[in-house]
Amino acid sequence: MRKLATVHSARILISTRLYPADLQTETGTGRFGSQALFLHGLSDDDELNLWRAFGISGSREALLPLFHTFDNHPLLIQVLAGEIAHDRRTPGDFDTWRKNHPDFNPFSLPLVQVRSHVLEFALHGLDETTQKVLYTIAAFRMPAAYDTLVALFVGKRKPCRSENALIAILADLEDRGLLGWDRRANRYDQHPIVRDVPWTGLGNQAQQGIYKTLSTHFESLPMIDRNNWQKVESLEDLTPAIELFNTLIGLGRYDDAGDLYYERLEYALLYRLGASRQRVELLEMLFPDGLDQLPRLSKPDDQAYVLSSLALSVRASGQPGHAAALHRRNLDIREKMSDQLSMCTSLNNLSEALRFSGALHESEVVARQALLIARQLSDQKAESNSLFFVGLTLAVRGKQGESAQALDRSLALALQGLAYKPYDYKAMRALWLREYTNAQLWADKAMTYCQQQRYELGTIMAARLQGEAALGLDDRAVADERLHHALSLARAVNFIEEELPALIGLAELRRRQGDLKAARELLDDVWEPAERGPYKLLHADASNVLAQIERDAGDHSTAAKAATTAYRLAWCDGPPFAYHWGLQKAKAHLSALAHPEPTLPPFNASKYEPMPEVEIDPPDKHESKEP
Repeated sequence: MRKLATVHSARILISTRLYPADLQTETGTGRFGSQALFLHGLSDDDELNLWRAFGISGSREALLPLFHTFDNHPLLIQVLAGEIAHDRRTPGDFDTWRKNHPDFNPFSLPLVQVRSHVLEFALHGLDETTQKVLYTIAAFRMPAAYDTLVALFVGKRKPCRSENALIAILADLEDRGLLGWDRRANRYDQHPIVRDVPWTGLGNQAQQGIYKTLSTHFESLPMIDRNNWQKVESLEDLTPAIELFNTLIGLGRYDDAGDLYYERLEYALLYRLGASRQRVELLEMLFPDGLDQLPRLSKPDDQAYVLSSLALSVRASGQPGHAAALHRRNLDIREKMSDQLSMCTSLNNLSEALRFSGALHESEVVARQALLIARQLSDQKAESNSLFFVGLTLAVRGKQGESAQALDRSLALALQGLAYKPYDYKAMRALWLREYTNAQLWADKAMTYCQQQRYELGTIMAARLQGEAALGLDDRAVADERLHHALSLARAVNFIEEELPALIGLAELRRRQGDLKAARELLDDVWEPAERGPYKLLHADASNVLAQIERDAGDHSTAAKAATTAYRLAWCDGPPFAYHWGLQKAKAHLSALAHPEPTLPPFNASKYEPMPEVEIDPPDKHESKEP
């Protein structure tokens, strides 16, 4: 949005209920190039014209003060007009309707209560069946499909004897402004203002009755299970499972909801769709007592699983620091249960979150702990997975030989079983070593593998690695296409940990093309999420690119400042637990600029847990058939 504000050849209109913080300065004023137009409702003439369009009487003197109580909101005008138009005693006669409803008096209420007051009177005129349809739609998490409503309401022992009766009810609710119809998708939904009032006005017993009806319906529908997650094409394919999950939560059946999530949603959302945002929203519903408490599940194993799943989702969404805390809570439970295999998996996931955050010593410690457990269990798949996490932490530190051993053994073991094939990690290591032809080879293998597995997040990462390899080979056209492709896919699913390196790669590409302004603008999208994450390694990469941009521009002072920032970020725990590649680039910039390196505290082993001793590549050789 900040970039859009700098566009002078076009005008972009954004409609939103909230004023975007990214278009405001720290003092709350609009950013240069943008202007906020606050819509406080219709003008007096327009609201009267809207009222008359519904064929409702009433004098200007009586109507305007009423409309002003709810800021001339057109939805509320339509809702109130719909109620009066359908009044059976005096349809369309506002003055008489007011006399017949002396308790309608919004004039002394605050705005929020006025909206509820108006909507409550709008609901009075609905018959029992129409109210039931409206209340039921309010209980849906996603827009309600027409076919679902037919199944719920049409039948011999159901509220509507025919589809025409249901269609008449839906049309009536739409005319009244209480329901919206998406004709293309043939789905019905409610405005948030409308949804809240009827639902909260229901008693708990009535709400539970609706949830039971919905759960009975959705439990009868076929759903894709965790063994067939690759068949999912879109979020709509998971609608029955998501709606059933929502109703189970509403019924307080948290254990059943947790089981459903595990069996029907986890793999499809995580692997096939990469839908981190939706995963977070659903998983947080299992924490009705707050995220600082355990999920409301009866089994410790299930509690740990939900904490781990939530951690993976928040990490992908740009919060590796928060993810690490959730992984530790999960590990506390696993350790008490003596669940060694789950501990191995959880330690690997914690290692990944810590690496992104720049806690390199601890990242390697927990990855090695996972490897020790895998070896103790003689679990080849777990060993393969642990090895590629160990290999990447070693590669980050510049340990070329040991990282190669770990990744080669990981791949060799994976090729003998069902473990994940770490082609992408091999590509990342090759990029750091500037072995761009090898990086391209491994990135292409990663793309083929992830496409075959229908693994969306892996596909995004592979596209970004292809772009960076092409950039290293100076194939700028391919680099541009691949990096933009990765950026587009990452943003579609809120995959921040791949969005940021794609932006950094594009910034470097623009710099090489001589478009320094565009390069800086791309990096402007990196700074805030990189700091918030934190993503120290990516933050260091972006700062090094900025240093080169400013050197190209001849601004040595700004270049030195950016290089110093990169140096501090890449320092991490201090050598040898520093981000080797980022630190080397920062040193080169500072040397070229004749600027001193900052003085930072050295690594102090006494402050850290000892590094577990584990042999990376023991004698039982596993040779990979891959080139």
